[in-house]
Formats: sequence, structure tokens, C-alpha cells
Amino acid sequence: HDVSWVAGRPPEAGTYASKIRYRQADASCVLVDPAQQTFTMHFPQPQWAVTPGQSAVVYQGDICLGGGIIV
Repeated sequence: HDVSWVAGRPPEAGTYASKIRYRQADASCVLVDPAQQTFTMHFPQPQWAVTPGQSAVVYQGDICLGGGIIV
């Protein structure tokens, strides 16, 4: 899978902001068991139009931590 972490390693599991569509407002998510090449996101609110092939990007405040391609 195509995952890229800005710091070169995955962040700790926890609550972050995320985007799964370019113009979407940030959505709160829980990053579960992040690894170098995979990660799982759980959202407290349903997300619209989650589509394989789109990017999922993880933020801590205004800082982009990385992301990957939705499968």
C-alpha cells in the first residue's frame, strides 16, 4: 500500500484531524495501529463518499503527518 509519513515513521495511535476529500473540512478520526505501510482510521461521525483510490491524510492541528491511499 502507498503510505507516506512526513517524519519518516508513523505517529502514535490517537485522535487526529483528517481529510479524505480535497475540499472537505477536517474531520476528527482515531488513528488505530499505525504502521509504516498501513493504517486504520475510525471516524466518530459517518463520512461521505469514502472511495478506494482517494487519499486519506492525517493532520495534527495544521501540521500534515502523512497519509495513504484508501483501499
